[in-house]
Amino acid sequence: MRFAVEDSSDDDDVRSLDYSISSDDSVAGSPSRNPRSSLGRNILAAYDSSDADSDFASEDEVEALGLGDEWDVVKERAREKPSWRDTKEKLSSGKAGAGVNADASSKEKGKAKMTTPLIPWNGLTFSSSASASRSKRSGLSNSVRAEELQVEEPSEYDRWIKKSDQQVWREGQKQAQERRGELRVIASNARARVRSAEDQRLAKEAEDLRMMLEGMAIKHDHEEEEIARRFAEREKKLWADIDAAIKEVEKKEAELVAAAQAAARRKKADEEARAIAAQRVAEAQKAETEKRAREQAEAEQKNREIAEAEQKRQAALKEEEEVRERQDAKKDRARSEWGTWVEKQRWMKKEVIEIVKADRAMKTGLRPGMRLMTRGLGQVVNTQETVTRVTNDIHNILSQQLPSPPSPSSPTSLNEATPKAYAYLLSHLSKALIKQAESEVNAKPDAAFPLARIIVGLLLRGHAALGEVLFARFVKKCPWAIPYYPKRQPNQPREEFEKSTGRGSDESVADYISRMAGICTLYFAVLQTPIASLIPTISAPPPGKAELEILIQPIWRFPSSWTWLSLALKDPMPGLPPTAHLVSAWIEIIAHEAVRVFGRGQMGKVWDAIEGEGLAGGLIKGDSEAARQRLGSLLEKLRKGQVEVPQGRVWE
Repeated sequence: MRFAVEDSSDDDDVRSLDYSISSDDSVAGSPSRNPRSSLGRNILAAYDSSDADSDFASEDEVEALGLGDEWDVVKERAREKPSWRDTKEKLSSGKAGAGVNADASSKEKGKAKMTTPLIPWNGLTFSSSASASRSKRSGLSNSVRAEELQVEEPSEYDRWIKKSDQQVWREGQKQAQERRGELRVIASNARARVRSAEDQRLAKEAEDLRMMLEGMAIKHDHEEEEIARRFAEREKKLWADIDAAIKEVEKKEAELVAAAQAAARRKKADEEARAIAAQRVAEAQKAETEKRAREQAEAEQKNREIAEAEQKRQAALKEEEEVRERQDAKKDRARSEWGTWVEKQRWMKKEVIEIVKADRAMKTGLRPGMRLMTRGLGQVVNTQETVTRVTNDIHNILSQQLPSPPSPSSPTSLNEATPKAYAYLLSHLSKALIKQAESEVNAKPDAAFPLARIIVGLLLRGHAALGEVLFARFVKKCPWAIPYYPKRQPNQPREEFEKSTGRGSDESVADYISRMAGICTLYFAVLQTPIASLIPTISAPPPGKAELEILIQPIWRFPSSWTWLSLALKDPMPGLPPTAHLVSAWIEIIAHEAVRVFGRGQMGKVWDAIEGEGLAGGLIKGDSEAARQRLGSLLEKLRKGQVEVPQGRVWE
């Protein structure tokens, strides 16, 4: 490669550039350190000065890439070498001192000196230098021209150097970013290993606890067997002692009788006159004594047998009584809860509904709000925007009947001081929700989810009284919400009994079961509604734990779903016709959340019990074979691990 000096026609002005290789493995990106001409030395000075301009954008980027110490060395080296701008200024000042006139300088500055960039090619670095021999023959003119070339504007070489530095800086940033990603992956893997070790430790502790409990159970069984064995041995010994005592008494009595007979025979010779009388008396005494002894022995034996039998009978009666008490306690719990909510509904009818109906002006004023609530519930769809809008509309209608709007920190409860108009609107809202459940939810279970979100949203906005009014209405229309099926009382009219069960007059069993399923589906949807998804829709500050305890009564919390299922599977509920249909609805709405909360293993035991004892054992009869097959199909999916999220649980 050759480089020609401008304005020179002599071939001697063209000189070959030096080629140098920095090492065996890599090629140095710099010109030769021993150029043979002033042009080569000027190129070397310009190259060295360009290193100082290739600094990173900021010290923070250098530190972020982990190049702090190494980069300080590069910057220090750059400061030690003059830049091409410094060289240009020195040459300009030297030229002025030489007495060159301004016109000649201006003319010569337009001529640029050619500098040669480094051209890396296949691992080699080329450097060039211009020949100085021609400059010596040309004299002062060429010398002045060379000095002018040194003060030229940044050349392509300088721009290439700067571009190369920028590219190196970007590649450094890329490598640092990749290194940070690798570190994050290493940290993530370390955390995963720590979590895995913790899970293994917890599993081992659980297994140790299980083994300890099994050992305690085995020890307890051995202790019970030992007590039973000792009791049997003691009883056997007691009877042996009794038999021995009886034989001893009989033996002594026989000896006494024999002695008496011997004495009587000895006196017979002396007292023949009194022998007959004495003998009679002796025989009579003997007979009486024997009789009393036998009677006493028989009485003692009988008393012992009676006492033992009585003890066994009392123990059996006590055990039966305990079993009966436990069963009655479970039944009484559902009966007591049903009675509590029935009384709550009677109180609402007497203290609120009848009073408002008697006040024509108050009832007329409430009708517009009642119509708006009914229309909003009928038009709601499962979107966040629609549910939030309807909930806020109902909240505003209810708040108009209160002295001040309720809030999570200041909820409104149901008591004697609750405004009658507000409580009446809550009762109407409960009726509208139940009508939606009986019609739309019964036909399409997915429709229960937006209604459930409205109920929970109103509770979170401070309408705690809605929980009591709504569930009292649920129990009136559907005692299966507890679940409980009241018995017919003596002399109770048929219409009154069927009303207490939620069944309409002349309503078929199929229609009754469908209505009960619709209401229970709405109740199940409320139980599984995640509160966290509704808190962002509240304009007020989110409620705390203590406030949630007041806003949402226990009957509306998710643990009540477990209570419902346990009561539905206890006698006599499984044998009733609606049970199979309602348990299927529970599985479709609640099963996904129940597996997440209670665990797959715990719920697996429940599925096995329902299928083994309920369906296979014939305890769950259902109203038809189709209801039993539907329940069996759902249980089969659950056993295979196919726990489906109910459609409608997530916002559309």
